[in-house]
Amino acid sequence: MKKLIYILLITLISSCNNSKDVISTQSKGLSMSDAKPNIYNCQLIEKEFVNKGGKITTFKELYLRCSVQDYFIKLCESNLTRDELEPYINKGISVEVEIKDGLWDHCSENEAEVQSRMGTYIVIKSIQ
Repeated sequence: MKKLIYILLITLISSCNNSKDVISTQSKGLSMSDAKPNIYNCQLIEKEFVNKGGKITTFKELYLRCSVQDYFIKLCESNLTRDELEPYINKGISVEVEIKDGLWDHCSENEAEVQSRMGTYIVIKSIQ
């Protein structure tokens, strides 16, 4: 019986150690703390802007769909304009990006424009 308990404890401890490796490996892909630009092959998509009240507007925003997650593109910090990106909408695109964390809508000194959306976003440095 003691041998069974020891085996279970060893298995449990070793599985916990392995899960840490998996988490750290997964976080290296799109890390908020990674300040170096990276090149990603993703799909450029448009999504309708939803205001604070939950109302869908006619304005559309650009996102990069990388694997299973969509990342907001903060155009005011990017080196490319919306016009330069539009030909790639709903297509695959290879871009050099920087992943950041912060306010999505804060681009100017006018705080009335800020929608209080925050989190991980992408800044596009160049098309590859």
